[in-house]
Amino acid sequence: MRQQQIAIIGAGITGLTQALWLQRQGHQISLFERGGERLDHHCSHVGAGMLAPYCELGEAETVIAHWGATALNLWRALVPTLAQPVHMTCAGTLVVAHRQDRAGIQHLAERVTQAGFGAQQRWLQRDELRELEPELDSRFGEALYLAPEGEIDPRSLLPALVETLRQSGAMLHFATEVEAQASGEITVRGQRQLFDWVLDCRGLAAREQLPDLRGVRGEILTLHSREVRLNRPIRMMHPRYPLYIVPRPNHRFVVGATSIESDSLRPATVRSALELLSAAYALHPAFAEAEIVEINRQCRPAFPDHLPRITQQDHLLRINGLYRHGYLLSPLVAETVAALIRDQRPPAATALLWQPL
Repeated sequence: MRQQQIAIIGAGITGLTQALWLQRQGHQISLFERGGERLDHHCSHVGAGMLAPYCELGEAETVIAHWGATALNLWRALVPTLAQPVHMTCAGTLVVAHRQDRAGIQHLAERVTQAGFGAQQRWLQRDELRELEPELDSRFGEALYLAPEGEIDPRSLLPALVETLRQSGAMLHFATEVEAQASGEITVRGQRQLFDWVLDCRGLAAREQLPDLRGVRGEILTLHSREVRLNRPIRMMHPRYPLYIVPRPNHRFVVGATSIESDSLRPATVRSALELLSAAYALHPAFAEAEIVEINRQCRPAFPDHLPRITQQDHLLRINGLYRHGYLLSPLVAETVAALIRDQRPPAATALLWQPL
């Protein structure tokens, strides 16, 4: 297959994984990002990096779990090949609930079984829970263990992807606005540039071209505590939405995330902060003395069906709508696009993603 010139617009997790997959197929990549290289303006910077396909079945379509299980294996193969170290664990997820919220955990277990993943879950009683998470057995009499789920730290992953692309010869254009895009061409600083393919990975910035795209706000906080020791992500059932507590290096814990039908980027509300902090305290009382390192928010791009979408118009592809599954699904979406460019059709397993105009 001949080397093709490919322009990718947007350096969030979707754009970066697209760039890397296509570069490793031998194509020449030009990546354009309107913000700076720190990417701290991006939705991807704020994401928690959950790689939890089975947990998502509490709310997501079954196909998300099937795609996610495949994507998790892609992450496990990819991360060791990156130019910089990335924090990633695959120690499974523990799902817990207080007595009044037990219906939620039971519903998740039923959905996991119905989707064909029953072998990936196990009910733990207090003694078994103590073996996995010694500090939780006094708070919960049982838990649902889902393996081999995991998590990946965006704050180490995003710069590692950028550096890997740079070392491999990609042309990286940060602080560069793409003023227009069409099949096989873009306009930058008033100048028309031609490519074999153009990939629009701009998330919510593409709403003018994708009118049914909307923002779903998520809020997340980071705590620091030397008194809490957790070995894996904990998903805690909540009356309005499942919350997670994810241990990260240097005694940090990510707690999130709300799902609010809004594209507002105003600061986090007192209500959301209280819910997140209360969940952390209910999981482990030592969080009462934790330091609040960061409270942040962003809006995730979503279509009405909450499924990602690849829309094709000749040699222009718009890749969008990864919603709360961006980190989980991005390598699978990247592999789908790479196959589409190579074979002129998507793989059968992910054909549902593809929507030609």
